[in-house]
Amino acid sequence: MNNLRQRTFWTMLQNAVFSPLSALVIAAAILLVGLGVPVPVLNLPPATWLIGLVPLWLAVVGLSITNRKAGEQAASQVFREQFNLSQISNQHLRAVVNQAIAYRERIDKAVTQFPDAAMKTRLQDVADQVQEWVTRIYSLAQRLDAYRSDTIIANDLRAVPQSIQQLQARLGAEGDESVQVEVRETIARRQGQLDMLKRLDTAMDRAELQLENTLTALGTVYSQLLLIDARDVNSAKTQRLRDSISDQVTSLQDMLTSLDEVYSSQQSMTSRN
Repeated sequence: MNNLRQRTFWTMLQNAVFSPLSALVIAAAILLVGLGVPVPVLNLPPATWLIGLVPLWLAVVGLSITNRKAGEQAASQVFREQFNLSQISNQHLRAVVNQAIAYRERIDKAVTQFPDAAMKTRLQDVADQVQEWVTRIYSLAQRLDAYRSDTIIANDLRAVPQSIQQLQARLGAEGDESVQVEVRETIARRQGQLDMLKRLDTAMDRAELQLENTLTALGTVYSQLLLIDARDVNSAKTQRLRDSISDQVTSLQDMLTSLDEVYSSQQSMTSRN
């Protein structure tokens, strides 16, 4: 999380330096000094302009960095850069991740608006947990998107059952016992591949349902967070919120691990066939 905050700060600084007002002050300095315009009335050399313009520029940048709205915009920018939605081709999955990001941004904004310092610190830990939660949602959406876009698996789901039927028909018509043995072995391997494909497809269906459910849970957490006040800083309500988020993160990680195992098994079986 410290890395995220550092990137947010540097994004704020970059946005402040390249803001229109900052650019205006820099342009004024370049023009006045570059064109050799003396300070009027006092008739001082052009470089004297920098005595006033440099502190002015620093003040502009400083105000931009300390501006709450600018901080929220920078945090949103960094957060969305971390989760590149263009890498998810499926429109529905992309919408799910986008909504999860929106909840995370609203939660972060809600935390920063708490007047009580102790409460803000406690709830920042909750916001950090949500960051991990959204990371898992993004990873799961990427897995699902890769599966839905995998033309080899799609072709296998259509071709393997047809292959089994053809082999069974051949087995019934084959008179040579040695060939029958080979056909039976091929059918067994093909059936194993089909079983693994079905297992993978079922796992992906379950993962997609879990993705929908966890997004709903994230929305619920956001609503619960809005109902928390300063009296809840050390209450069981805040702890239950943390436990709920932790359970969701663990559940998503378990699903990701399970999908990786099934996917690896399927690819290993495909290579053998």
